[in-house]
Amino acid sequence: MRPARDSGRWVTSSSDPSTDVPTMLGWLAMLITAGGLVAVSVEVLPYWPIAHKRFDLGIGALLGPLGVALWMGRRHAPRWMMHAGLLAGVCGISGAVWAVGPSPQTQAPALFYVFLSTFTGAFLPRRLAIGYLGLAGAQYLAVLALHWRAEMATQWVLTMLAVTVPYAVTSSLVARLRSLALHDPLTGLANRRLLDELLPARLTVARRGHRPISVAALDLDGLKAINDLAGHATGDLLLKAAARCWSSALRAGDVMARVGGDEFILVLPDANLGAAEAAVQRLRAAAHGVAFSAGVACWTGEEDAASLLRRADAALYAAKQSGGAHTVSDTTSDTRPALAHQPRVASR
Repeated sequence: MRPARDSGRWVTSSSDPSTDVPTMLGWLAMLITAGGLVAVSVEVLPYWPIAHKRFDLGIGALLGPLGVALWMGRRHAPRWMMHAGLLAGVCGISGAVWAVGPSPQTQAPALFYVFLSTFTGAFLPRRLAIGYLGLAGAQYLAVLALHWRAEMATQWVLTMLAVTVPYAVTSSLVARLRSLALHDPLTGLANRRLLDELLPARLTVARRGHRPISVAALDLDGLKAINDLAGHATGDLLLKAAARCWSSALRAGDVMARVGGDEFILVLPDANLGAAEAAVQRLRAAAHGVAFSAGVACWTGEEDAASLLRRADAALYAAKQSGGAHTVSDTTSDTRPALAHQPRVASR
């Protein structure tokens, strides 16, 4: 996994696995249900006069059941249901603004756009979130324009500031927490949790496209001796230097994870056994002073992520047992009959 050069953020797969549809729909369902209850509550609670009270009650009658339905079906709903719920929420808030009528109190229902901004900041990619905020701002402006007064320009600006600031804060905090949860704090590489999410997803993509994918298990040679003789700070410097050099030698779609003290896993999409061996050689060339053993395995096309990792680990163990500082490949899925099912030393 390589850092993005422009922003310093880590590049992951196009579909971020750290969020899932049931979680997103669960939170969205609660927000929509809350909005529906608020719309209905103006019938029984003291409130400013509403020009179109029946319309406001209709919004509540629609959003309430929609929120309940999203909650009940969140575990099996497709991703597009989230977008349908968001659009319904935006339109419902805009309709509530119109229902209040041409009065300063239109600012009150407009503040419920904050629900939208908080949700998009927590779960959606930046461009998509900004798109929804732009839609909300455009609808709000269109409703105000129906009974435009000069003061409404200030009202729109202040409301949109109140809406966008929570988005900025939420998105920044969530991005920071997500990075801490899914990356190794010492090297900045992916950690075991992110690897466990990404590798099955990459195998699914490879299966659908009938593409090869390989995994390399790496282990630094002699790190324990360095820690004992020179101290753990020196060992940490070696780990950070190795990660930095290795990252510079990876392709954009490759993923490297630190899964133990001196253990790393390299995921190589669109790489057969030979390409994976060449990738390990590039790592050796990129970090001349770093000695490591490696075990390489190519996906058979049927096994799961755990089985693929076990074969790479077994090849790594063979490399360590034979003296270290070289690569052993598991050729179970190799198409060359003479080498099939036989571990072999690929390089030193």
